[in-house]
Amino acid sequence: MGDEAREPAGLAEKLDRLFQARSRERGRTLSANDVATEINIRAGEQVISGNYIWQLRKGKRDNPTKRHIEALAEYFGVPAAYFHDHPDPPVGGDGTAGQEAMVDAMRDAGVIAMAARFMDMSEESRSAVLEMINRVRKLEGLSDTQGTGDGPPRPLP
Repeated sequence: MGDEAREPAGLAEKLDRLFQARSRERGRTLSANDVATEINIRAGEQVISGNYIWQLRKGKRDNPTKRHIEALAEYFGVPAAYFHDHPDPPVGGDGTAGQEAMVDAMRDAGVIAMAARFMDMSEESRSAVLEMINRVRKLEGLSDTQGTGDGPPRPLP
């Protein structure tokens, strides 16, 4: 990776990351047909085909409809904005290893889904969730601070 900025991830790469994460969660390889079937069952109608999802994942198609994006986002538990083109933050070899790890974690489908659910909560509920996270970290022997990768760690909000 070095000092150069990383190219933004395209739709195919983002979708592939979600497939890989979901496959790990389920303990088996997830197919495009599996995803399409579940999306269509949930919707009660034909929304998307396995072949079309496969084409998106392989980069053979790259302009899905809003409905397709929303259906995929709902299935994978990420916000629809996850699929939109936006540059990844530049990460270089200048002591930003902690930031790089944080960016990688933020790309993880589970982290994205958790953040999306977290943001819908009231301030009081978010505080309670953060308190629980800090307690679990303490039980696991982890610091109750979050490193920034550069300089001293900062306390969690």
